[in-house]
Amino acid sequence: MTTMVCFTAAGAEYCLPVDAARSVRTSDAMISLPDPNPDVTGMLPGDPPLTVISPLHSERGHILVIEAGDKTFGLLVDAVTGLRRIDDAELGPAPEGQGRQLVCGTLYSNGRMILVADPFALAGEL
Repeated sequence: MTTMVCFTAAGAEYCLPVDAARSVRTSDAMISLPDPNPDVTGMLPGDPPLTVISPLHSERGHILVIEAGDKTFGLLVDAVTGLRRIDDAELGPAPEGQGRQLVCGTLYSNGRMILVADPFALAGEL
């Protein structure tokens, strides 16, 4: 069994291992960067400042703070919807056709597909 934090972004449902999640923050204090990389949305002031990315195409909402390897960053999401325990047998393969392997698996719940985001692939967007 794996515990996942669930969230929505751009009309899709996602989850990622809760072990990679550090906190949830609002996007109210986010500021933009001059000439950011394509998926960098902005940053949250702090010591150190937190870079916020949006490769899942969310434009509002909350920031899910993620730690993957030696990188800590924010992921802009529409909403964090809760925690869910998932049996590893429920996990299906990643969808084909991704330009970047940000989604590493799928699962179905109550007739809805949930995409499993890969925290290490997301960290590679920095």
